[in-house]
Amino acid sequence: MVEVGRPGRQDAAVLEEPNDFCRIWLLRHPELELGHAELAVGAGPADLSRRGRAQTLRWLELLKEVDVALVTSGPQPQCRDSARVIADAKKLEMVVDSRLRDQEMGQWQGRSWQEIMRDQDAAVRTFFSEFGDTAAPGGERLGETVERMLQWWSETMPNVAGKTVVVVASGTVLTGFAAAMLGMRLSRCLSLNLPFGGIGILDAFQNGVRIASWNADVWH
Repeated sequence: MVEVGRPGRQDAAVLEEPNDFCRIWLLRHPELELGHAELAVGAGPADLSRRGRAQTLRWLELLKEVDVALVTSGPQPQCRDSARVIADAKKLEMVVDSRLRDQEMGQWQGRSWQEIMRDQDAAVRTFFSEFGDTAAPGGERLGETVERMLQWWSETMPNVAGKTVVVVASGTVLTGFAAAMLGMRLSRCLSLNLPFGGIGILDAFQNGVRIASWNADVWH
């Protein structure tokens, strides 16, 4: 079963409770400080903006009545620290898994996009025109990043049937994972864009996946 359709903005609070499927809340890490938002952060650390910290509080509000079995993220503080806030509220141990880290950006990681484009304009153009299939110099392809998360899912799935899982990660990791789960070409993940603090919800059955809600609570 694969149900794609048009990504919707249904109210996540009125979705049916999971029973014979696992519900996966995919939370893109909150907004970054302006200086970090202009960098090729990749798998590196970044600080949240004041607005970003407020977005984490909004997540708590939306998840207040949701019975969560697992909260997990990669090791980057912009993901890990936000996930820990949710885990603490749910009285759960937050699980850090390095496979959920963002795409390794090699020589570009931590540098400003303006500087990178000045020095390697052709490589940047190729990176985005062949999105998902081309790596930054010394980095990894998005496909490799998504494979890491799919490996995490294959190990996690047997233990979470009928439960709800919350994952906090970068936008490219989450949308790439969603595209792969839905059987879409990786480059199509751009159509599943999540803003900072955005929420996508997948229902994963034994025989397929459907989008339960996408950008259900877009931050204004």
